Amino acid sequence: MLIRKLFTALKGVLLAGLLASLGAGQAAAGPVVNTGHIEAELVAQDAAAVPGATIYVALRQKITPGWHTYWRNPGDAGAATTIVWTLPAGWSAGDIVWPTPEQTRVGPLLDYAYKGEVLLPVPITVPASAAPGSTVTLKAAAAFLVCEEICIPEDAILTLDMPIVSGAPGPDPKWGAVVARTLADAPKAAGLKAV
Repeated sequence: MLIRKLFTALKGVLLAGLLASLGAGQAAAGPVVNTGHIEAELVAQDAAAVPGATIYVALRQKITPGWHTYWRNPGDAGAATTIVWTLPAGWSAGDIVWPTPEQTRVGPLLDYAYKGEVLLPVPITVPASAAPGSTVTLKAAAAFLVCEEICIPEDAILTLDMPIVSGAPGPDPKWGAVVARTLADAPKAAGLKAV
């Protein structure tokens, strides 16, 4: 009788743990997502997109104090943030323009990381066929490893509505200057040739 009660209780605990882990594995979605240790959103340099142009859309991470995410080369441990885009037909995304990271030591490990707030800009090519007067939704699945003493994989499905205009758009009033500064300060290729 006691064994049966213990087994029933154990099944309940295991089932609750399984259901909790299944729910935790699903990415939160929306324009702004709080993943637990990061507030994430997509922000744009320009207030609108022009057919045939390239715009910059950045993944903004506001990281909980004491925690960090990683650069494209994480160092001794860690994993870089990834972004998988779902874009309208004819639109295409380039590679992340990685800002300069800071060195972070965790015990004997040296990592290259971001703390506080970081923007990860990505060039997005707008097709010439984009229709002025319309609005498109840009969607990104972002995955990041956020660490303090422990590391936790987190992810988010993010969206950004982008109007299409025929004339030159102005900068986004909130994020335009911040994205432009991030791009200007990003490390540049040395231009060395392999031998």
